[in-house]
Amino acid sequence: MTTTYSTFEAFRPHFNALAYVAYFKIVPTPSSGLKHTLHTAYRGVVWFLVIIYNLQHVIRVIQARHSTEQVVNTLFVLLTTLNTLGKQLAFNSRVERMDRLIATIEGPLFTACNAYGEKVLRRHAGIMSRMLTMYHGSIYLCGAMWGISPLVTKLSGEVELTGYFPFDTSDWIGFGIAVAFNTIAITWQGYGHVTMDCTIVSFHAQTKTQLQILRHSLEHLVDPVGETGREICVRSTVYKDIEDPAFGVVLKKRITRCVEHYKLIVWFHNEVEALFAEALMFQFFVVAWVICMTMYKIVGLSLLSAEFFSMFVYLGCMMGQLFIYCYYGTQVKAESEFINDSIYRCDWVSLSPQFRALLLIQMSRCMRPVAPRIALIIPMSLETYISVLRSSYTLFTFLERK
Repeated sequence: MTTTYSTFEAFRPHFNALAYVAYFKIVPTPSSGLKHTLHTAYRGVVWFLVIIYNLQHVIRVIQARHSTEQVVNTLFVLLTTLNTLGKQLAFNSRVERMDRLIATIEGPLFTACNAYGEKVLRRHAGIMSRMLTMYHGSIYLCGAMWGISPLVTKLSGEVELTGYFPFDTSDWIGFGIAVAFNTIAITWQGYGHVTMDCTIVSFHAQTKTQLQILRHSLEHLVDPVGETGREICVRSTVYKDIEDPAFGVVLKKRITRCVEHYKLIVWFHNEVEALFAEALMFQFFVVAWVICMTMYKIVGLSLLSAEFFSMFVYLGCMMGQLFIYCYYGTQVKAESEFINDSIYRCDWVSLSPQFRALLLIQMSRCMRPVAPRIALIIPMSLETYISVLRSSYTLFTFLERK
């Protein structure tokens, strides 16, 4: 029995949000050709503005290269926006592979085949939706503080803007235009960035969810009742698959589905890992610098200033962004390590030696855990998260001495 609940529901809010800010195409592809054309043009305009915004900060870094403080003020924004650009490239340069991932998610093996599977998928979709909403709220708060902070600071003196502007920003009109542009641009990019992060994390969380469903199927592999609750085999004291040939056929179908399901989960995990390998490698190396430079900037601010609060919210977003990757990476590995335990928990003693051999082959296949890695090398785990924070502190102490 297959339920009507769509596994893609866990991703629908994410792809809708990405289409809204033009960071990815509309999913599913709209039936209207005009809508598709207009959205493609919209994406082109957004790409142009994103590149312009990054160039502004590159020029500003070059101009301020002799001042450590001004370079730090600009770099902690520039590195984040370059990270966003890298993820945009990963999403949009590999559209066919993204389409295959989406097709797999909507495929029969990833669809719930019983009430338990549907329950797990619905719970997963709820968690992913709430996480996305929470991060969007953080971005709106950060963007609001990003706009308010320079205006408040301007009342008491001069303010150094993080980007280059080809007009005078010393007067209130020019300053207001520059702040409005910066606020809109950083909020827009932040919204797109956290949405891409939550989408990638949702892919990894889907791997964990599918492993959880697979474990349930393996634990109930030899159950003598079907999904409807009707008994489908004769209870006996000998081997079930031999005593009742019809049940033996059912068992073979069940184990075949489990094997195919596991193979598809591993492929899905490897494909997600390969798709975003470069973008995540850049993020994990850069985020240490970003956290470090944000802390360097925070320690020089008054606790009651608007800028301190905006930097504090920004720091929280950066640390949370890194945490969700490492948390779900750890969850995926932990779930995969229990697969063989689930196989052992099924009533394998009531099966024939031939069928037990099939279970042993599957157990040997599952001995290597599914463990997400950054650039196929660095484990995506909570231990890595702690290591990055330690690296940030080391860099911070170095800057302090300078």
